[in-house]
Amino acid sequence: MPEVTKVPPVWTTGWTDILNTGTWRSATPGHQNRLSPCQTACPVGAEIAVWVKQAKEGQYQEAWLTLAANNPFPAVTGRVCHHPCEGSCNRGEYDAAVTINALEQFIADLALQEGWSLPAPADKRDMRVAVIGGGPAGLSCAYQLRMAGAEVTVFEAQPELGGVLRYGIPAYRLSKEIVAGEIKRLLAAGIKVQTNVKVDAQKLAELQKEYSAVCIAIGAPKAKLPPPFSGNEPGVLNGLQFLLDVNRAQVPELGQHVLVIGGGSVAMDVARTARRLGKEVQVMSLEDRQSMPAQEEEVLEAFEEGIVLLDGAMVQEKVKENNRFKLTCVKVTLDATAPAGVFKPIVQPGTEFNLVADTVIVAAGQDPELADFSASLPVNNNLLTVDANQNTGQAGIFACGDVASNERFVSMAIGAGKRAARRIEAFCLGRQPGDGAAAETEPVAYKEINTFYFPMTPRKEKEVLNPELRQQDFREVKLAFAASDAQTQAERCFSCGHCIQCDNCFYYCPDMAIIKDAMSEPSYSILDQYCKGCGLCVEECPRGVIVLKEVKR
Repeated sequence: MPEVTKVPPVWTTGWTDILNTGTWRSATPGHQNRLSPCQTACPVGAEIAVWVKQAKEGQYQEAWLTLAANNPFPAVTGRVCHHPCEGSCNRGEYDAAVTINALEQFIADLALQEGWSLPAPADKRDMRVAVIGGGPAGLSCAYQLRMAGAEVTVFEAQPELGGVLRYGIPAYRLSKEIVAGEIKRLLAAGIKVQTNVKVDAQKLAELQKEYSAVCIAIGAPKAKLPPPFSGNEPGVLNGLQFLLDVNRAQVPELGQHVLVIGGGSVAMDVARTARRLGKEVQVMSLEDRQSMPAQEEEVLEAFEEGIVLLDGAMVQEKVKENNRFKLTCVKVTLDATAPAGVFKPIVQPGTEFNLVADTVIVAAGQDPELADFSASLPVNNNLLTVDANQNTGQAGIFACGDVASNERFVSMAIGAGKRAARRIEAFCLGRQPGDGAAAETEPVAYKEINTFYFPMTPRKEKEVLNPELRQQDFREVKLAFAASDAQTQAERCFSCGHCIQCDNCFYYCPDMAIIKDAMSEPSYSILDQYCKGCGLCVEECPRGVIVLKEVKR
């Protein structure tokens, strides 16, 4: 009689390694490094979960290096970024978003204080690139190309680099010492610079012959003038030019009563700058209060400083008497059927009101100066036309930042410069853009986070100076985090999609189907013969790192 193989009982107090439960499964788990939602929302594609984890562990220099790999200006964006990352933070659905922007400033300021240096560029490669414009987009592009081993020269029309960072953002929001420090460190990587050089059509043609590629990043300095105002009119100033003049200590004559027209961040900067110069300031915007493009915190701080907002309104007529404007204004709503970026105000009858102003400063949007390029490059809606690869359609000429986009945020410009650099690198080396790029997974959703493992901890905001102090001078308004605050906020991060080797999957697996090897990457592997696809490891993973996938039979 043949020997009968003993079948173990279903219920046993012995080890489960005698049960090949892997034959039961219809799904199998796998560890993945996944995108965090904050990273997908970040304009520069920063690996936020990674550098916050490094900060949490006290590895501040490593955190800064991770930051700087995607953004050469973290001390700048730590102050002026509109931080869409925080709006996408999964923690926001639990108690409150992590204060990512303040953490970025803390780490980046520490880097400046300690004099940390950027890594050495890659070995020299056959790439010579000219970047026209030394603002955030141009310098970001130049930096990424230099790190990739290119020889890069930046051509800047102004006496100093920085663009809007140096000349357009007031010191109360962004200290010029911070800008200078980050640019100095950037140039130490070996980027060449020629200042006081305005590139026209002839110069562009010369650069095309001399360089492998050219990137145009000249920004958008030309003010849009809504009716009834016109250019070169006495008493009517360009908002960006006004900020530039103040930054150069060349304050124009304003009188006592100033009207600022516009509803974005530039309008708020202009208004708050004029207020610091001792003026009575009103801001008029076509948008209503809830629709203004300025950040909420900017508008609230402007209110605290005594600035009056006239939202949902426009100037209909103006009369100049005794060097003062007498303005007839009216309340409006915006036509919701108008195309994106087009404003069609609808006058509300019977809502007329009058204003008197010594100076009107227009900050209702800007356009690039394209007269030198429009004859040879495609232009549409006052922007250089580019494809998905930042290419203008003329071989070897690329464009990025405000000259090619209406997304007028500093971090957007930095991100556009980074993308342009990747495309230019591919062009110079004869590759298709995106060659060698890793496939991206879907970002981790809040429902995939096991919040049991995270105690509720309050979010901390940056402290803001008292309004009375703010109006006295141009000192920075927002105060940086102390080290203890930075540590507490870093610890609030879920580290979405990034394994921190908490061992939950290892300990909770009922079939001992997960083995751990701290020396490998990833640190855990699944034993197929034992895993029955129960999904307990997925449920107990605090960070959404483990994904259960259906087995194909």
